[in-house]
Amino acid sequence: MKTEQNGSMRIRRKIGFLLLVLTANILGISQNKSAITLDLVGNSGYYSLNGEYEIGKFKNCKLNARIGFGYYPLTDGDFVGIPIGFNLLTGTKKHHIELGLGASYIKGLEDSRVPAGLFGNTQELRQRSEAIYLVPTVGYRYDNLTRGLILKIYYSPLITIYDFFNREKYLYGSTLNYETGYSSSYNTGGNAFQTEMDPNYSLPTAINRFGNFGVTIGYRF
Repeated sequence: MKTEQNGSMRIRRKIGFLLLVLTANILGISQNKSAITLDLVGNSGYYSLNGEYEIGKFKNCKLNARIGFGYYPLTDGDFVGIPIGFNLLTGTKKHHIELGLGASYIKGLEDSRVPAGLFGNTQELRQRSEAIYLVPTVGYRYDNLTRGLILKIYYSPLITIYDFFNREKYLYGSTLNYETGYSSSYNTGGNAFQTEMDPNYSLPTAINRFGNFGVTIGYRF
């Protein structure tokens, strides 16, 4: 199991490296049409480093494509965030309303807990969620549209469109262990298991986050 985890970690790091290389190439394509940004919370869950490139404009609006990557090792599983999407900037001066639509792969946003002794386990076990979210955005953006500083504050609900967590396998699966969180064979009765056996027990399901805001700082090249 540790070998699989190490292999998975190496793959994630390679993906992150490739995204950063792609971002660097994008930034060198055309002056003033590309930017690099750091997002905190927002569309990546916790944080992400993003590359952005202008792909079109009409009237007083500009359309940008973006892709990002965030990674952070945690004691009970890694955080990985990969947001992609499109942003529409209104206005031609420094102050803009920005509208966006995208999707984010996020692992590690929700934390589940199995108390010690519940299934014969000698220590508390934890597992983190893994899902793909739909992420619409709306916000204010300070951007000269020439070389210089970018600042943004925005609202970005995370709406679950695919949850990788397999509830049936988790509740009726194989042996419970730290790596998988799977339990030994038994019948829990679904939600009754959580309320009757241990109300503090939680599943690593991805939940919608409608009160989600983000802050961005970046630089246009």
